[in-house]
Amino acid sequence: MLVPRILGLVSELMQSRKPFICLTDSARRDSLCATLEVAPHGDMWVFGYGSLMWNPEFSYVERRVGTLVGYRRRLCVLSSRARGTAENPGLGLGLEPAEGECWGIAYRLDLAMLDKDLNALWDREMTTGIYQPHWLPVTTVEGEVTAIAFVVDRNHRQYAGNLSQDEMVALIVSASGHYGPCHEYLANTVRELTALGINEPGFDTLLARVNAQG
Repeated sequence: MLVPRILGLVSELMQSRKPFICLTDSARRDSLCATLEVAPHGDMWVFGYGSLMWNPEFSYVERRVGTLVGYRRRLCVLSSRARGTAENPGLGLGLEPAEGECWGIAYRLDLAMLDKDLNALWDREMTTGIYQPHWLPVTTVEGEVTAIAFVVDRNHRQYAGNLSQDEMVALIVSASGHYGPCHEYLANTVRELTALGINEPGFDTLLARVNAQG
């Protein structure tokens, strides 16, 4: 059973004519251009902390395990298209400022495919504007790189805030969207974290509870 706060967020999505208000093509282009205008010189890197870890869908010439200091990954994004619907939203991961660090994957992009891949990446990650692209320092064994990271916008209507585990389970267990079931998204993320040796037991516990209700 979802608490009134979450029911209110879901109700807001359902009452809108466009539950997942999409950015226009022009707005996405403007965002990409603004990001590239302040790009560091040299190689182009992207940091993946969610589905980009196990399904990047762009060309890359190098892949490194790395960490962002001062950020964490959290299931805090109501998904009304990718992994849910307006009537039955799922949850997606967001990157937000916090104490500690967030481990993930830094990809060095193929410069020969850069225009195509960045436009595809913006179409995927900047659908509604729930994320804001930032250039952030990623620490890797091979050295520090500066990468594009998609940080959640806490003022966006899809931001769910700090959910309890009961709330997360309730949203995940039955939600499914354009890219498949929400529980599959969680399972893939946990599998990749395990393969990388990244210890975040809260996700393991959450997946076990979701599976138990499946």
